[in-house]
Amino acid sequence: MDRDNEARWDGRAVFLAALALRVAWAMWAGKFWGYRDDGAYDDGAFLDMARALLGQGHVSLTHAPGYSLALAPFLALGEAGVSLARWAQMLLSAYTAVLACRLASALRLGRPAALAAGLFVAFHPMLVFFSARMMSETLFVALAIGFLLAWLAAWRSGSLRDAALAGLLGGLASLTRPVMLPYGGVLALVALWRRREQLRWAVLVAACGLAWTASLVPWTVRNWSAHHRFAPVVVQGGWNFYEGLTVDPDEVRSKRAQAMGEESRALGLSDPFARDAYFSAKARAWIAENPGEFLRLCAVKAARFWRFAPEPPHSRFVRLGAGAFTLLLFAAALAGLPAVAAVSGAWFLFAWAAHLNLLHAVFASNLRYRLPIEPILAVLAGAGLAALLRRRRG
Repeated sequence: MDRDNEARWDGRAVFLAALALRVAWAMWAGKFWGYRDDGAYDDGAFLDMARALLGQGHVSLTHAPGYSLALAPFLALGEAGVSLARWAQMLLSAYTAVLACRLASALRLGRPAALAAGLFVAFHPMLVFFSARMMSETLFVALAIGFLLAWLAAWRSGSLRDAALAGLLGGLASLTRPVMLPYGGVLALVALWRRREQLRWAVLVAACGLAWTASLVPWTVRNWSAHHRFAPVVVQGGWNFYEGLTVDPDEVRSKRAQAMGEESRALGLSDPFARDAYFSAKARAWIAENPGEFLRLCAVKAARFWRFAPEPPHSRFVRLGAGAFTLLLFAAALAGLPAVAAVSGAWFLFAWAAHLNLLHAVFASNLRYRLPIEPILAVLAGAGLAALLRRRRG
């Protein structure tokens, strides 16, 4: 069997394993059919925004529109729409495992590494958990990995088509989670600097940037028409900045956001721009009075970004299981780090991890915000396991 056929068979096996696990989880958790709000996460906010986009309510600027735009066609079908959307999401989550295989293959790490990378994503507890929740994590992870694959292809081939595809996926990812937006600018500057002697790279970066911008224009125009203010994605930076000035688990989970909501209502801050400006100013004032404490918080959050397991209210069994898996993933990823670091183009994968770590060291942070990095860790882990297998055989 040639390499292409081997890769296809490996991808199918990984996809089926990932899908079976996600379907089993959804059925066991009672999330396979219908929708019941358990109040644990933001599912309801995304569903409400999707209905608002269908003309059934007020469109919020506090959540990025990408995921709700993806949900809207399903909800337009009626009561079965939520279930259909969840099934499509589980398919996408399973396909993300295939994307991890392809990313490892694109980095030329070999078949064992690619297969292991896909299996790490297939069995990742948090990726399985969020595949059944009506939240943006699954879509964003898939778009982010798709972007990295397209950009790697453009980086190596110099293809305008690959660069434009990377820009389109980057723009859609930005509409799903705004953390992607600044990464695009940094990546463009670094790419131009590293290829500064090759003028054709200016054209490729421009193609990527134009496609990225074009995907943001419709929502930006919509916001300008509705609010007469520039808002390319969302108005939430000041809120997230102030919300992130704590590492207390209860406040991180819900208390601070609830208190901020109560404060907003007490002050009559119904306008999203005014509310965001208020909390941004409040955060800056606190930092000016407590610069040392702010730096300490950033350092603690940067370290906590890499913690092994979720915190309560998840059960001890869940935390132990997730922690054991993450410990294995991290150990294998460290073993694979030298092999991946030596590959041309791998630097922007590490830049993606560093970008998210830095961003969430300053703004609000949660373990689920690390999910877009998990397929990268899976690729590293796949390389690590492949290296260990070679040593044992050698």
